[in-house]
Amino acid sequence: MHNDLNIRKILIPYDFSETAELSLEHGVFMAKLLKAEIYLLHIVETTTFPSSIAHAFSGFEKKVEEASNENLKELADKLHSTHGIPVHIITEVGKIYKRIVHVAKQAHIDIIIMGTHGAGGHSYIIGSNTTRVVQEAPCPVISVQTHAKKVGFAKIALPIDDTAESRQKVNFALEIARKYNSDVVVVGLMRSGNEDYERKFKIKIEQVEKFLLDHGIHAEIVYKNGDDLSKSTLQSSDEIDADLVVIMTEQEPSLTGLLMGSYATRVINGSKIPVMTIRPAEIDPDRLTVTF
Repeated sequence: MHNDLNIRKILIPYDFSETAELSLEHGVFMAKLLKAEIYLLHIVETTTFPSSIAHAFSGFEKKVEEASNENLKELADKLHSTHGIPVHIITEVGKIYKRIVHVAKQAHIDIIIMGTHGAGGHSYIIGSNTTRVVQEAPCPVISVQTHAKKVGFAKIALPIDDTAESRQKVNFALEIARKYNSDVVVVGLMRSGNEDYERKFKIKIEQVEKFLLDHGIHAEIVYKNGDDLSKSTLQSSDEIDADLVVIMTEQEPSLTGLLMGSYATRVINGSKIPVMTIRPAEIDPDRLTVTF
């Protein structure tokens, strides 16, 4: 997917839970704003049984799948009649993260919006599923927490550290800010260093701010000192009262040397606001317009 973030298809994994409903509210808002289509996906998770009872369970799966389709169709019809949004329904059987990624690829989805906790305490995004979805999905993922009752993004937190990959997310934040008419707070995540390091780092952060301002986005800078990238990200997002935080997956290591999967999981699970995750691989370097 290119960095212009042209959103036409929104995938919402839906399990009829509270956070799934919140994800749907965010998705409906986005679909109306961008004239996009919604794809509602329910997954009947498979369980491994001995062969002696596997056949009986497959029949049960079929009944659950049919019931899910009926419920999804009723919801889709309601959304279409109320909001005029095209809604497609899909029921899949299998492992949750694999089916989400599969549908995202097959349907050429532009963005996934999903809850972090599902019905009965289960979760569509938690632990290893978090890492697998955000790392393997062919598009950005917005995870929505139970706390995230507000729909819309008036203020976006854009944490930038001193890695080259970190600044790749600037274009995505710019596009979301344009579409939602958001302010952007560039959070400079600064580790301990000498004066020369701090001076060079601040120049890079100021370039990000200037880029956003030059493109008509109201932007400002705050700095956060600390060696724990995920903790600094969560604290700064809370302090500035942001509505969305934009982070990268994989090749953006934390300053403590943690793998990006751990960082992403900690931010997603610890955040009180929606988190948008982006893979560096999604960005076409020839089209990246931010230079430093």
